[in-house]
Amino acid sequence: MLNHESEAVVLRQYPLSEADRIVVFFTREYGKIRAVAQGAKRLKSRMGGCLEPLNHIHLRFYLKEGGDLARVRQCETIHSYLGRSPSLERVYAFSYLAELVHELSQENYPNQLLFRLFLSVLEAGSKVGPGEGLIRYFELWSLRLNGLLPDYEYCSSCGRGVRDDGFFALLEAGQVRCSPCARGSGLHIRSAAAQLLHRMSKLSPEQFAALPWEAPSGRDLERLTQGLLELHIEKKLKSYPLLRQSNW
Repeated sequence: MLNHESEAVVLRQYPLSEADRIVVFFTREYGKIRAVAQGAKRLKSRMGGCLEPLNHIHLRFYLKEGGDLARVRQCETIHSYLGRSPSLERVYAFSYLAELVHELSQENYPNQLLFRLFLSVLEAGSKVGPGEGLIRYFELWSLRLNGLLPDYEYCSSCGRGVRDDGFFALLEAGQVRCSPCARGSGLHIRSAAAQLLHRMSKLSPEQFAALPWEAPSGRDLERLTQGLLELHIEKKLKSYPLLRQSNW
């Protein structure tokens, strides 16, 4: 049985027995892992509070070579992103981010860029609030880091730049069309939303969240990100409707 340690964010947990839990972590060094936390449900457990969802922790765990389920050895809280009395808006938003990471990450396969993005967006959400701009930023960057975001700068057919005039996204084909080439087919992304999409790659989460956010642009980017996520994850995320109803 091998000893490991890594920074991690707690994504979710499940009851295993009267005293134990299974906890899903997203770790910097090892990607997503599932581990048994023995005694975590006991009132006097030192680990119980450390293993709450959305905690950023330092984790030590055992894992048999070739095994699927690790065992938590020790953990220390670095920061709790939900804290003691979080708003419903923050609970719904951060739970949605965690569900996205859970679906887009692979078990025992590190993705340090996604880990850094996750922490930076949680930190920005704690400072400026988890608004729609921040959610779109995380969705778009998560798709890009997993190779699931097409290049929406140029028409896939004629090569014309589409940032200033907007474009039509052909989601299943992973292509983009300018207006003349699209002939009305595809998901229409207007110019203001296309420009926001371009600026995303040059700004931090806080800077992007601070940009002026008009409803039509927000709707365009929401349709784009949700369409791409549903296409690649092949299911609807359970936490998104709650976030949508509470926020916007």
